[in-house]
Amino acid sequence: MPAPYKTKVQHAESAHACDTISVKMMDCSALGTLVVNHEPIELIDVRSKKEFAVMHIPGARSVPFDELAAGRIFRRRRATTERVYVVSAGGHARASLATGILRSAGCVNAVPVDGGMKDWVAQGFPLQRKKSSISRAQVFIATAALPIMGAGVAVALREFIAAALLFAIAAVLNLRPNFSPPRRRQRAGRGPTHVMKAACIPNEKEEIA
Repeated sequence: MPAPYKTKVQHAESAHACDTISVKMMDCSALGTLVVNHEPIELIDVRSKKEFAVMHIPGARSVPFDELAAGRIFRRRRATTERVYVVSAGGHARASLATGILRSAGCVNAVPVDGGMKDWVAQGFPLQRKKSSISRAQVFIATAALPIMGAGVAVALREFIAAALLFAIAAVLNLRPNFSPPRRRQRAGRGPTHVMKAACIPNEKEEIA
């Protein structure tokens, strides 16, 4: 059976596996001290572009590991004796492999950072995070919705005013004075009481007789 196909990344990892054994690691807390004190260092982040965009160490430069393994770094990198620190997502395996590639490209003092971004975040060192931005589509939708929202508010306000007026009119009608004519009282000398009194008065003609 033919040997399984190896990607460029796997080939680079195999080629530089022997170099990673003797690579000295940089402690994450020591690197944090250098960054906090604004020391002039070169820091390379070998994570993906998306991971770098979400958050990264301030001052770091994004050079994904795929680009290193593809050999692009050999065409762009100049030989230097300056210390270069390499950061990966976590652990030290990939950072060590990237360090071996950088040393082959001329960065003889490249050093991997032990723990990577995982330890950096856990220890609470400074981070540069992606700023939330509003897309043009969201701005367009919000702008187009303003007239509709304004019309809705106007209708609601008009209905509220009409309801308030009706309530005020109803209150006035309920409080108006009663102008209906009072009931007439019965005149004196009429009715059952007068009849009873008349029955009690003796007849003068009968007494004279």
